[in-house]
Amino acid sequence: MIKAFLLGDLYMPAITLVVYLSAWKSIQKKEWLILVYCIFNIVLFSITDIMAEYGIHNAPLYHINSLVELWMVSYYLLKKIAPANFKMLFWGVGIIYTAFFFVNVALWEDWSVFNSNSAGVTSLIILFLSMYYLLALSKTDDILYFQRLPSFWIVSGFLIYNAASVLVLLSYKYFTYIHMPNEANRLWFVLSAAIIIKFVLISTGLLCHRKRQATHLPFLL
Repeated sequence: MIKAFLLGDLYMPAITLVVYLSAWKSIQKKEWLILVYCIFNIVLFSITDIMAEYGIHNAPLYHINSLVELWMVSYYLLKKIAPANFKMLFWGVGIIYTAFFFVNVALWEDWSVFNSNSAGVTSLIILFLSMYYLLALSKTDDILYFQRLPSFWIVSGFLIYNAASVLVLLSYKYFTYIHMPNEANRLWFVLSAAIIIKFVLISTGLLCHRKRQATHLPFLL
């Protein structure tokens, strides 16, 4: 039961992918990045879980996950937040983060250890962008129909997961620093719960597409 809970990073994106495909007629390519995001998570965490099962070192894959997560999710969020200045902001954020990512690997956390620094910065950036989206939404008339907005649920999923991730990573570094590995490892249960919540909310957002088509509602944000 505990093992299944911890494998949420694998089966939850798979469930979300099934939801996407089941609502394909309504969604099609409107949320193409979420489709890619689910497939990426399934492939990556299938490999990491298999490697962990056989005792093979998989830390480099978590480095890669942080880098890809930043580029992919920031693309989705900045498209919603600032379509007029999208290219400048997207490339600016991505390039600055990537430079930090490789500096972190070179100086502080090489490929052999867990990348708490780059993962933490990824979560902070995505958390900030998610909060900004919800703040911008609250200033428009669309907030009156927020429960019908696919992007509201999807962004809320990213916000909750990354808020939890920031707290977990900070606590993880603290417990590791004071040599309390058992307490540090227990934190991953919190992150596993946050992963489940994230994909439940993303799936809810995807299903909103089908409801909106059925009721012929205008497409907001």
